[in-house]
Amino acid sequence: MVLARHWGLLLFCVGALLVYSAFDPAIRRAAVLLASVEKAGFAACVLGTPLRRRPIASVMAIGDALMALIYALYLAGL
Repeated sequence: MVLARHWGLLLFCVGALLVYSAFDPAIRRAAVLLASVEKAGFAACVLGTPLRRRPIASVMAIGDALMALIYALYLAGL
């Protein structure tokens, strides 16, 4: 339960940072880089463990992997 709460807090903080960075261009690249690392890490942690057998966790991990890809494309300037 503690790990789930920690993950929830981490996701909220990264999301809030992304929203804040939408209005502050000076930190936007750093915020998107942090978010992409967090999303890719979450996807790797779920898809690389037995959690991948749980359908909802797999859908969340695939969604986060796609978001990390979109963030990487943004950072690449595409």
